[in-house]
Amino acid sequence: MLKVCVTFLFFIITFNLSAQDKRYTHNAENGFMWQDFEKRMIAKDMKYDFLSAMLDNQKLKRLSGNLNNDLGCELEIEKLQNENQNKIDLHFMVKMIDNFYSEIENLIIPINFAYCYCIKKLAGYKSEELESFRLKLINFSKATLKQ
Repeated sequence: MLKVCVTFLFFIITFNLSAQDKRYTHNAENGFMWQDFEKRMIAKDMKYDFLSAMLDNQKLKRLSGNLNNDLGCELEIEKLQNENQNKIDLHFMVKMIDNFYSEIENLIIPINFAYCYCIKKLAGYKSEELESFRLKLINFSKATLKQ
């Protein structure tokens, strides 16, 4: 009986450890994680801290010459900065990302891609282009869920 219980316990533990956490897509934090930030009472500004750290990380990668892991919207960011429009305000971006994740279908999209979607929206992309980009992000994100 003990062997049966130990074997059963082993399978339960193995199954739980190998289960995919819904807060990650391709090992990147997604909309579920973004929404979890609101639920955590300890650090009220976790969304701002996360976004700031993500952008600082990208800046360090760019300065070190590692462009393999860019966000995918650097041209749009540069365009917005060159236009001297202070639209890339951290608080405003958090609100835009909150709005992006208000659609349940978008929750599986990694936060860095949600940020790029919002940047592209600020840069003046047409709604058809934005929807096409969003669908590509959803298809990319779903591809990891099937594995």
